[in-house]
Amino acid sequence: MSLVLDPQKTIFNGTSYEWFPAEVIDVDFSGLNKEGLYTVICRIHGAFGSQTNYDVIRARALDANIKRIPIQGEIILVTKAPSPYASAAALSQEYYYTNPISIQSSVHHNGLPGLRDMAPIFTPQNKEKRENAQDGIGNKVKNRLDTGKIIDPNFPERYDVYPIQPYSGDILFEGRWGQSIRFGSTVDERRQYPQPPSWKKGLGDTGNPIIIISNGTNPKSSTPFNEFILENIDKDDSSIWMTSAQYVKFEPASKFTPSIEDKSINLFMKNEYGGNAVMIASDRIIFNARKQEIIGFSKEGIGFSSEKGISLDGKQVVEFESEQKISLGINAISPILLGDRTINWLAKLCRNLIFLCESIAKETHPTGTGPSGAPINIGDFIKTKSNIQSLLSDLDTLPSQLAFVNEKPGGPSKVEKQKAQDRNEPTYIEPDEDFQAGDQPPSVIKGDVPQSADIVSLITEFKRLQELEGEIYGELSNKPTDEEAEREKKQQEILDRFRNAENNDDRENPLDLGGG
Repeated sequence: MSLVLDPQKTIFNGTSYEWFPAEVIDVDFSGLNKEGLYTVICRIHGAFGSQTNYDVIRARALDANIKRIPIQGEIILVTKAPSPYASAAALSQEYYYTNPISIQSSVHHNGLPGLRDMAPIFTPQNKEKRENAQDGIGNKVKNRLDTGKIIDPNFPERYDVYPIQPYSGDILFEGRWGQSIRFGSTVDERRQYPQPPSWKKGLGDTGNPIIIISNGTNPKSSTPFNEFILENIDKDDSSIWMTSAQYVKFEPASKFTPSIEDKSINLFMKNEYGGNAVMIASDRIIFNARKQEIIGFSKEGIGFSSEKGISLDGKQVVEFESEQKISLGINAISPILLGDRTINWLAKLCRNLIFLCESIAKETHPTGTGPSGAPINIGDFIKTKSNIQSLLSDLDTLPSQLAFVNEKPGGPSKVEKQKAQDRNEPTYIEPDEDFQAGDQPPSVIKGDVPQSADIVSLITEFKRLQELEGEIYGELSNKPTDEEAEREKKQQEILDRFRNAENNDDRENPLDLGGG
């Protein structure tokens, strides 16, 4: 086995492998040639085999998986290798190129525009150059570099792209536009670097791995050309930091954290931002699960904080559950009322108040002349009863059709769940077995109560009867006892007619005294 080197070729076991520089003239972005993707057109610098200096050739990317697309004006290394048509019978070859040469040590671009024009201008064969040399006129460096050429006109050159600071053992991938991936580690701080790392040892040891993906650095405008810079989790456009116990301090975007602190979901602060972590920072973070769910699990807690608001939308349901407590507010102590039970309790209260009004309206007292008549203000009780009946019929409008709560953790029992599913009508009012059928007319449960105008007319008529009763009482007070009995009998008839009118919701005036 032998290895022979010369400036342009490497001869290995009798086979010649040659590399030569070439300036990129154009790049094929069309993709029309499926067997020649990522092809570039370049001009050779220096003779190569049958190719002469400045010949234009086509070359394909040497690596099929990792590519760095060159721009016009950059210098690449080109070699020959078998083509897709090579076989044992015939060796078919074509040109392949590698990554651009780092002429300017720039991560942004390494173009040397006009290199293909400088050589012929300043070669010994150039008559003007030869005559100037004979006359003692030298060639200044700036003149040799001033060709009036620029790099790729379609390449937007930027002046805010800088290389990132390397550390011992790092593997760095840097793009042209200020993005990078660092496969680094916890750095031994005894060694001095121009830019010391922004992450510290934290809870780990020197040599612990760290991965930093950064997109869009924002160095100071006064930073000199090609000065090393560092990734910055607070200032980079977007970044992902994957740590192994390192200490990485950042500035929280929201400072409103009373609940997070009260429930001690702030271990990242207590352990000085150290520990194994994945940190994502940007101006906006979006998770979009197009077909499946987004699931988050946590051993200690989940905390969200916003300077404005937090919104949760669920087209079908938004559900919360806890084995101990769901708190709306920090350390909330006032319980939420159960809607269905509260409505039933209010319904019972209304029924009892209705019964109370009816009992008072029927109340009589013994007197020296016999049982007393109905209360003078019986109209007030009848009106109150009507109002309570209206409130009772409105109870089913109180419960929410959107928000529901459980009495205990774990959800409702099977019986309660089935009962809710079997409910035919949207009502939470249950029949009260404590009342007899006559105490609570079915029409009240259904909300079919007398019209308010009918109630007013009944009350007006009853007041007229009260005045008439006073006149009758005055006339009968001086008559014999049998006349008093007749008067009381007539009063009783009036009251009976009034009660019948109330129960039957009579639309006509039922209190016709018949001229009595």
